[in-house]
Amino acid sequence: MSALRNNSNTYNLIGFCFFLVLFYASLFFSLDIKAFSDDATFLAAATSGMSPLDYLSERYHTWTGRIAIEGIMFITIAIPTLWKLAIPTCLLLCAYATWKSFFADKLHYCYGIPLCLFFLLLINHSILDTTAFYVTGFYNYLLPVSAGLFSCAVFARPSAFSTIEKNLVIPLAFIASQSEQVGFSMLGFFLVTLLWDRNTTFAYRVCLLLVALTGFATLVSAPGNYLRLASEMRYMPEFGDYSFVRKVLTGFDVFNAHYTDASNLYPKIIALLLALLTLNKQFEFKRTAFLLAIAGVFQGSLFSYLLSTANNDSFSIRYLSSGLGLEYFASYTLTILSLVSATYIIRRIFSSNASFCLAVFLLLLHTASTTLVGLSPTAYESGFRVLLAGDVISLMLICLLLKEAMHQHALIEPHKL
Repeated sequence: MSALRNNSNTYNLIGFCFFLVLFYASLFFSLDIKAFSDDATFLAAATSGMSPLDYLSERYHTWTGRIAIEGIMFITIAIPTLWKLAIPTCLLLCAYATWKSFFADKLHYCYGIPLCLFFLLLINHSILDTTAFYVTGFYNYLLPVSAGLFSCAVFARPSAFSTIEKNLVIPLAFIASQSEQVGFSMLGFFLVTLLWDRNTTFAYRVCLLLVALTGFATLVSAPGNYLRLASEMRYMPEFGDYSFVRKVLTGFDVFNAHYTDASNLYPKIIALLLALLTLNKQFEFKRTAFLLAIAGVFQGSLFSYLLSTANNDSFSIRYLSSGLGLEYFASYTLTILSLVSATYIIRRIFSSNASFCLAVFLLLLHTASTTLVGLSPTAYESGFRVLLAGDVISLMLICLLLKEAMHQHALIEPHKL
């Protein structure tokens, strides 16, 4: 039996290594700098002869506080081998952090990491094309998202990670905090986790929290932010007259368009998992809750002619020229009812308060991190790339539900695969 087990482990390792080689090779030979894009602009700056310190100082005072991300991009964008290897590495880091957080006790890494990578790559390819397979998109979105996800995984359970991994997280947490959406989400997760569990490696967690706070404070306090805001007002001239509520509504409009997008698979997977987890459960308002949850998820397909919402600017509430825009608010109402119904169903699924609270927190954090884009006049101009952080949070909810389904239905015994 021992010999058979050793042979099985060897075959698993060989298969996993073969998978890694194919994955790295497929991306290495397909990625390239896109001409006439931000890629070419930043590459020209990196090869202009300007020193990194001068470049970062200029950017900090005239455009952005993302000094860590900008510095990494300035130094490495002219070395294609580095970012051609870094992009698949960051995708794998997301998959590894996800597997470690949810499936390490259920699935061997040879199966768990590819499975998590598969779920990650189910993100709408319009998003991945602008954040993972686009060089400057990688630096500004995939890099901080992967760093933030891994930082949150280590922060949640430091004992599950090696000393090297815990040390690596310190600079990664700073990098992650240099993105507005990721920094906001990561700090929210850090604070909630620290308040929930103060007994586990408290000093280490506080250290990580301080690192993230420092990076985020550097980001939001940069003098260049104000100059950038003035420059970007050309995309939405009326933005200066918006109240805070109108800005939040603009952000929710972006979230709603993505939530109801027929090509967005994540809400549909969540609905499927909720159905699987309640097959043998009976509770009050079950049918009503499911009807509302499913109607909200599929409204982009079912009611597209009645509720005109889409990812195109021309369908945004911002462009209403007459009337009250009731079709938009009807869509918002249905989306909110869908989220509330999903929360109610989740409450009936989980017997553990900790799991329920985590699921609801992830659902709220996904909504908030995407709605956050409404605080910028580029809410619509930014396109699909600002949806990555929210989708990765949504992936965490999917994995939490999938883990519960595996537990309830005994789909896989611990380490059987």
